[in-house]
Amino acid sequence: MLPVLLLLCVAEGAWGSNPGVWGYGRIQDRQGSGTPMCPSPCQCEEDGIFVMVDCSELGLSSVPTNLSPLTTYLDLSMNNISEIQPRAFHRLHLLSELRISGNQLRYISGHALQGLHNLKVLMLQNNQLERLPHDAPWDLPNLLSLRLDANLLSEVPAGAFQGVRSLRHLWLDDNSLTDIPVTALDSLPSLQAMTLALNQITHIPDYAFTNLSALVVLHLHNNQIQSMGARCFEGLHSLETLDLNYNDLQEFPLAIRTLSKLQELGFHNNNIKAIPERAFVGNPQLQTIHFYENPIQFVGKSAFQFLPKLHTLSLNGATQIQEFPDLKGTTSLEILTLTRAGLSSLPLDLCEQLPRLRVLELSYNQIEVLPSFYHCSALQEIGLQHNQIRRIESSTFHQLTSLRALDLSWNMIEWIHPDAFAFLHSLIKLDLTENRLSSLPVAGLGGLTHLKLRGNTELYDAFSPDHFPRIRVIEMPYAYQCCVYGSCDSYKSVSQWDTEQSNTDEDLHKRTVPMYPIHTDTNYDPDLEEFQLEIEESKLQTSVQCTPVPGPFRPCDSLLGSWLVRVGLWSISLVSLLGNSLLLLSLFGSPGYLSPLRFTVACMGASNLLTGVCTCTLALVDALTFGEFGHHGARWEGGPGCQATGWVWVFASEASVLLLTLAAVQCGVSVTCARAYGKSPSLGSVRTCALFCLTLSLSLASLPLMGVGEYGSSPLCLPSPLPPPSSRLPSSLGFPLALIMMNTLCLLIVTGSYIRLYWELLRGECEGLWDCAMIKHVAWLIFTNGLLYVPVAFLSLCSLLGLLSLGEEVLKSVLLLLQPSACLPQPPPFPPVHTRPLSVFLLASPQRSSSATSRSHPRLTGFCGDREELLLRFIDTVVTC
Repeated sequence: MLPVLLLLCVAEGAWGSNPGVWGYGRIQDRQGSGTPMCPSPCQCEEDGIFVMVDCSELGLSSVPTNLSPLTTYLDLSMNNISEIQPRAFHRLHLLSELRISGNQLRYISGHALQGLHNLKVLMLQNNQLERLPHDAPWDLPNLLSLRLDANLLSEVPAGAFQGVRSLRHLWLDDNSLTDIPVTALDSLPSLQAMTLALNQITHIPDYAFTNLSALVVLHLHNNQIQSMGARCFEGLHSLETLDLNYNDLQEFPLAIRTLSKLQELGFHNNNIKAIPERAFVGNPQLQTIHFYENPIQFVGKSAFQFLPKLHTLSLNGATQIQEFPDLKGTTSLEILTLTRAGLSSLPLDLCEQLPRLRVLELSYNQIEVLPSFYHCSALQEIGLQHNQIRRIESSTFHQLTSLRALDLSWNMIEWIHPDAFAFLHSLIKLDLTENRLSSLPVAGLGGLTHLKLRGNTELYDAFSPDHFPRIRVIEMPYAYQCCVYGSCDSYKSVSQWDTEQSNTDEDLHKRTVPMYPIHTDTNYDPDLEEFQLEIEESKLQTSVQCTPVPGPFRPCDSLLGSWLVRVGLWSISLVSLLGNSLLLLSLFGSPGYLSPLRFTVACMGASNLLTGVCTCTLALVDALTFGEFGHHGARWEGGPGCQATGWVWVFASEASVLLLTLAAVQCGVSVTCARAYGKSPSLGSVRTCALFCLTLSLSLASLPLMGVGEYGSSPLCLPSPLPPPSSRLPSSLGFPLALIMMNTLCLLIVTGSYIRLYWELLRGECEGLWDCAMIKHVAWLIFTNGLLYVPVAFLSLCSLLGLLSLGEEVLKSVLLLLQPSACLPQPPPFPPVHTRPLSVFLLASPQRSSSATSRSHPRLTGFCGDREELLLRFIDTVVTC
């Protein structure tokens, strides 16, 4: 028959061709050689005597007219064709595949496809088809695959498919259908796969598919289906895959009981509230069930019983499920995911019911106690993250020799039996993030390539590389524990194991078998490829990536790092202790009247003395752990000593800043009152203001103890100037920023007060009150400190917000050395600042002229006493070096 058909095609081409063309399939060029006919500007490819023509993406507005009768493949997709003329393909009797997708077609008449008796594949997706022919339907007797998806069809006429009775695959998804085209589908007895997804179907009537006895795959997902008839699937004797996901079903679809050959069922993301007893009694061949994201409130005890071929069950998001489902008789189950439910316990005979279980995902539940998984010898992956587990017994994972991945993160695990992991010889991934461990047994963990221990703040011990000879990626609670793995300051970590659970459900879905196509005849392993990639990766990678990475703020050798910082900190600490101690002795040891200014200076001296004690503490820790700080850093950073040091430091520093502001304002007010009224502010009012400053400082220092900010973020015991991790962003970032803003405001007030006083001196309004030269000197020093503080505060802000990349060594030096002292006259680099001997100088200097002031203005005698003048001059000499 085929030779006769070829002869007719050749004869037809010969009679209907232009002069000089024979057989229409060959033309004679000027050299006498034969070349295949190819319409311009299309591209053609020979397949023996046949021709494959590609005319896609050429901007064509019509079908080329000079196509060879020997064309078997024609691609007209992605053009501007809006209409196909009748008999446009009538000579292409051998055409088997026609692609006209991505054009502007609104209607294709039955005559347009006349003559395509051998067409097997017709692609019309991504057009603007609004209707199909019904009076004169397409006559395509051998058509096997028809794509009508992504069009504008709102209905399918009754006789639309009468001419394509051999059709096996039909795409009608992504249209505007509101009903199942029941009558039209009756003409397709050979149909094997059909998708009606992404439409607006609300109801499936009874006997909707009664004539589709050969249908194997049916997709109805992403519609608006709310109900279905009890016999809507009647006649689907061969159906193996049914997709009802993303609809609005209110009740469990009992109609599936008629599908005796159903193997894969999906109806996740609906509004089903209950799974009745014996829900799948008519589906003994079921292998996969996807039922997550439904507001399940009830699950029948026998719902999942006696499904001997079921290998995948996904029942996630059923928040009301508090008891583990009874899986008696479902012995072939391999993948079980039941997350974000209300499970509080697991049955003791879980593994006896599921001996073939390979993947068990029970995350985001309320499980407190784990049974023994001894009989689940085939288990390869266990996910128990985000539960309330407290202990791991020796029998919990006993003899799980095939287990490769174990996730126990975000629990409350306080204790693990020394032999809990002893028999996990195949384990390569272990996640214990955010637990309460104080120790970790290493027996049986020699094969690990990935280990996560982040967030176990009580786990101080360092782990030798000998414990994990194959480790490639490891996350520790503290950076010091990475020192033994050769981490250096310049190392840039590239996480190979995501530290954030970006999309847990998506990860869970990847563990289940895809719906289309299905894997029913093979032992499909959804994790095999992943594990193979990990093994290959571990072979190629030779270095160990350990995080967090040690650096200047988390050093391995010494706390203070460079000798410049060490010598500078010791010097400033000693000067601070000496100067502030002498100041307190002079103020409180004097029998004279405790004036308001003296009281303020005394409070500042006490706060500066406390800050000096803190800096001495850091210097002593550095001296005691010199050369081996990495062995003690975790205990120091997470211990109570560091917490206490940070609290005292912030309290004293903020008190000093606020009291300095109070003193500056007090000086200006006192001068104004003395000039106008002949008296200074009362001691009671100054004490009230000082008490308010101390209370505010106490409140600020206590915020990290209540969860706002933190002290243990670095061994310096201060709020870190480094950008916080995203998981701690709000409080860890807000606390230091608030301190910077408040201290900046205080400095502006101090600067403004002294500028105002300095301006009055220039105008001669305060002449004779004080030594004008000293007042000008004080004002100049404060103004200079303000100019120095602005760029340092700017750098701190940029570092916190991640706007400017600064070296950690620079930030550390700024934090510890750039202090407002006479030897180092720079402003504080960070809100919790160091001692301020300069404040003594600023507030004590005016008193050096108090005698002259008292003599010229007797009314200011109580303002600046004479008794401590010599001592203040001595302090000035010491402070100014």
